[in-house]
Amino acid sequence: TARANPRPPPAASTASTASSPSHAYISESWDAAIDTTLRKVVYGTMSGAVAGLILFRGGSARAAASAFGAGFGAGSAYHENQEMFDKAFGVQSEM
Repeated sequence: TARANPRPPPAASTASTASSPSHAYISESWDAAIDTTLRKVVYGTMSGAVAGLILFRGGSARAAASAFGAGFGAGSAYHENQEMFDKAFGVQSEM
């Protein structure tokens, strides 16, 4: 069953809304950033582990392949999150 929200959303002042993003938008951005980071690190680790199982015999080489994949996932997530927060705060990239 769906229940109604007992509290109405807070009223935003026009002065603060024009100069900075809303608290709810930033909160949603952080939630999306954490989700993106976790997914990409896990996917990268799993991809590295599968590649390590196929390509390498030694345990340390397989672990290194997994760590390499996790690093790629973390780097990809960092880049995506940086773009998302730059857009949220109105920062223009220098590229």
